[in-house]
Amino acid sequence: MITNGSLTGLFTEEEISLPRQFRFWLFLILVIPSFYCSCILLFQLFTNKQSRSQLSNHIIICLLIFGLVIELIDIPFHLSFLQLGVVRPSTPTLCTAWWFVDTGIYNGCVIIMAWGSIHRYLLIFHDRLFLIARKRFLYHTMPLIILILYIFIFYIVVIIFPPCSNTYNYNLPVCGELPCYLGVPLLGIWDTVINSIIPTAIITIFSILVLARVYIQKRRLHQANLWRRQRKMTIQLLAICILYLAANIPLNLVTLGHICGLSPSFGADVQVYADYLCYFVTLLFPFVCLSTLSEMVKKVQWKGLLLFRRSQHITVVNPK
Repeated sequence: MITNGSLTGLFTEEEISLPRQFRFWLFLILVIPSFYCSCILLFQLFTNKQSRSQLSNHIIICLLIFGLVIELIDIPFHLSFLQLGVVRPSTPTLCTAWWFVDTGIYNGCVIIMAWGSIHRYLLIFHDRLFLIARKRFLYHTMPLIILILYIFIFYIVVIIFPPCSNTYNYNLPVCGELPCYLGVPLLGIWDTVINSIIPTAIITIFSILVLARVYIQKRRLHQANLWRRQRKMTIQLLAICILYLAANIPLNLVTLGHICGLSPSFGADVQVYADYLCYFVTLLFPFVCLSTLSEMVKKVQWKGLLLFRRSQHITVVNPK
């Protein structure tokens, strides 16, 4: 609820009812192939000139890098907590770093994904905007730079240099996941609405717009070549958006209900489980990207087959 411009009773300090040991193995089973897949994708996107030059891949590169930060910091901290039952080492420094990655970097992914939905809409239906270098910088490069700077500046200020005194709960995941700035007038509302609810709404709206407009154009124009060119970008956008929306829509709907005055107990279980599902957005994102990048799949399969053949060749060689 909103009290004197701050959020009170909006977030719950609870864990989901799934056993910690089950969550530990679930995370561990997923994070290893997810990390490997992210590294393979980034290697291919950076080393392949054609893939690197495609504007549609730049958003994916940013999201993969942000996801790697979560997989290298957030997930290991979480695995340690699930194994030990307490945050170790129990220090404010660790909790601050964990909050920055868990809240700041993840919300940064949602913000960049929201811009990615708008950007993909422009690429599909207004591709002429990106033909001229000046407009390409204006509509592609500059917004991405501004958003990344905003994400880091905002969360460095409110989490690392907060205008209040933090309280850490070392007996809960993410040290309770309640940075003190959420209780500061306007800051908590700004972060919740501007950095989470509105980006989720933008992803939803532009996903529906892209799907509806592509469907209408396909029926009216009957342009097979145009549809083939649009289909790949449309399928990729929708697949990634569905992944993000599956966890963020329930979480943000409950949060919005609390902001509008509903009881803090409304949807408390949904909020806790949706917050937990946000981890799987990061863990599954590389696989969704790989499944929508057909040329990447072929290269990864070819390299894997090559390594397999080399290992076979080494095993059958008999020295004279």
